[in-house]
Amino acid sequence: MSQSELDAVLGTVENPTRRRIIAKLSEEPNYQLQLSKELGLSQQLVAKHLVTMEDAGLVSTVSQDSPRGPQRKEYLLKKSFSITIDLAPSLFRARMFSFGAVPGMQETDAGARMIAPVNEILKYPEGASRIRPLTKVVAEVDKKLKDMEEERAVLLYLRSLALREAARITTSLDSADRKKVLRYLMREEDGLGGISASLGLQKQVVGEIIEEIEKELTGVD
Repeated sequence: MSQSELDAVLGTVENPTRRRIIAKLSEEPNYQLQLSKELGLSQQLVAKHLVTMEDAGLVSTVSQDSPRGPQRKEYLLKKSFSITIDLAPSLFRARMFSFGAVPGMQETDAGARMIAPVNEILKYPEGASRIRPLTKVVAEVDKKLKDMEEERAVLLYLRSLALREAARITTSLDSADRKKVLRYLMREEDGLGGISASLGLQKQVVGEIIEEIEKELTGVD
C-alpha cells in the first residue's frame, strides 16, 4: 500500500476511541446507537468518529430495515490489513499490507497446504459441526503467528545491531557524502534516483560514490 494510505490509516487509528469502535466492529457489524450504548459514549461522538473512519476507507455502511421506523445504517469494517512499525537505533520502518484476499495464494503448493484444512471444513454440513475444527485451525494459526513474532523480534535485534555497528564504522570515513550514502545503503533498498532525492545529492555524485564502494568491495581497480 502507498505511503498516503498508511498515513491515513495511522492518523485514524491513533485515536483510542476510534480503536474501541474498531474493536467492536471487528466482532460484528453494528449500529451507531448500539455502539454508543455498548461503549458508554454519546451518539454524537460515535457518529463523528464513524464519519472520520468512513472517510479514511476503514468502514462502510449498508442500509437495514428498522422495526420501529425508517431504515438505519449498519457499520462494518471494510478492510483487512496489518501494520508493523519497527523502531530502534539505526532502524525505522513502517509497513502496511492487506490480507483480505491473497492473489494466487492457492496456486502455490505452500498456499494450497495452508488453505486445505479450512476448505475441508467447509465441506461439512452447515451448523455446529464446523465449530470445533475451525477453533483448532485458529489455535494452530495463532501459534504459528506467535512463533513468527518471536523469530522476527530476534531478527530485528540482529539487524539493528548490525546497522549500529555499520554506522559506527562509517564515522571514521573522510567524505561527508560518502558517509551519507553508506548509511543510506545500509537502511534502504532503492534506486539511484531515490537515494539521490532522499539525501539531497546529485545522481552523478551518488553514482560515483557507489561505484567507488563497489570497486573496494570487489577489489577491482
